[in-house]
Amino acid sequence: MKKSFIMGSLILAFLASCNNEQLAIVSYEAGKSPDVVNFEKAIKSLGNSENKETPEEKMQRGNSSELNNRRKDLLIPSALGLIKSTGATESKIRKETQGDRDKILVWAVKIYNEKLNNINNNLKNQ
Repeated sequence: MKKSFIMGSLILAFLASCNNEQLAIVSYEAGKSPDVVNFEKAIKSLGNSENKETPEEKMQRGNSSELNNRRKDLLIPSALGLIKSTGATESKIRKETQGDRDKILVWAVKIYNEKLNNINNNLKNQ
């Protein structure tokens, strides 16, 4: 009888912890704005077979870890959307970046990290 009670208690505890983890994941995902989600999707799309570097692009890049122009172009629309979601205007973006895609991407990654940190902090404070 004791073994059944202990086993039942362990199973309930396990199920409760799994449920809490699922709630945390759902809360985390629900806290992301559409612009954050779009930027994540764009980053993940770089791993798709049609978006991977070709052998020629790898040779041109050499030992550099920088993205090639084609792959940067895949990220720019969602990066601009993420930047604009903070209230930045087209003119401010042009002024800050002078159209430099690297500067746009760095700015977007900074915003992305800040937004994820805010989501994490909000979840911790709940």
